[in-house]
Amino acid sequence: MAIGTWGRRDTLRLAAATALGLPAAAHAQGGRNTARLIVPYAPGGTTDVTARLLTNRIAEELGQTWVIENRSGANGAIGAQEVARSAPDGLNLLYSNEVHLVLKFVQRGVPFDAVTDFTPILRTVRIPYVLVGGANHIHQPDARALLAAVRQEPNRFTFAGSTLGSVGQLGAAALGQKLGAEFTIVAYRGSGPAVNDLVSGAVSLMFAPLGAVQPLIEGGQLKAFAVTAKERVPLLPEVPTMVELGYPEMVFEGWTGIWGPRHLPAEKVAAVHGATTSALRDAEIVRRLAALGCAPILESSDDFTRLVEEEQARNGEITQAAGIRPD
Repeated sequence: MAIGTWGRRDTLRLAAATALGLPAAAHAQGGRNTARLIVPYAPGGTTDVTARLLTNRIAEELGQTWVIENRSGANGAIGAQEVARSAPDGLNLLYSNEVHLVLKFVQRGVPFDAVTDFTPILRTVRIPYVLVGGANHIHQPDARALLAAVRQEPNRFTFAGSTLGSVGQLGAAALGQKLGAEFTIVAYRGSGPAVNDLVSGAVSLMFAPLGAVQPLIEGGQLKAFAVTAKERVPLLPEVPTMVELGYPEMVFEGWTGIWGPRHLPAEKVAAVHGATTSALRDAEIVRRLAALGCAPILESSDDFTRLVEEEQARNGEITQAAGIRPD
């Protein structure tokens, strides 16, 4: 697969962060009762928005002040590195997404191990993904016709991914393997630019986070062909799953979660897990998540730890089979 590359500026920023050594404790202005929740992306995306929905309730449950700090760059690696280097005192936590487990397979120079350098606390939110194309540019009437066309003439279709290592990139790579097709996957710097090019026809298709494209589907600018969840999603009840279409392995979903640095004590893991789970059960938070096309995930820290290991192994298999190498 031909993959778009990340920029030189990202490489330089990551190198600078490594050379300087990032702070290992919460900022002095907050004292010992202030925790930083580091979101390794710019404000406004699904990861950032869901973090902000949860933070006040978590802080209230814990009797702390929680401050969200956006440390974007290098596809999430800069912010994650800061947490990996921090003390295991519960005052520096990472709120990231599934890309965290893919980075080492698609990006050179990642300065941490996503499994051994972090303590998984819990996943928070499930994010459905949907295969979409520009309504004025993709003329196949349904998913079966579209997939047949992609199989027959793969050179006519390009796929967008919101970032290197995104569900969009992995989903497109996996689809290429299933169809025996070779097509170009373009990595963007976020869902916004990717979706803009999708609407304009500059790129053909995308496995996109539902929250980012639902208004455009409703407005008629994008056409939804299939979802990559195990079951149909409530906001798109007429859109089939890839499983229904005969691709049982094509189950990909986005998600967000909270990690601490490695060796985070069990009592701190339990405290954050309990407070976050309470927030995820709050009816108003659930309602606001549903409006974004998201749903809470209620699972244990052990569940998250197992998933981290399984997903990283699966990601390695997909990228290797697709010929994706760290760039």
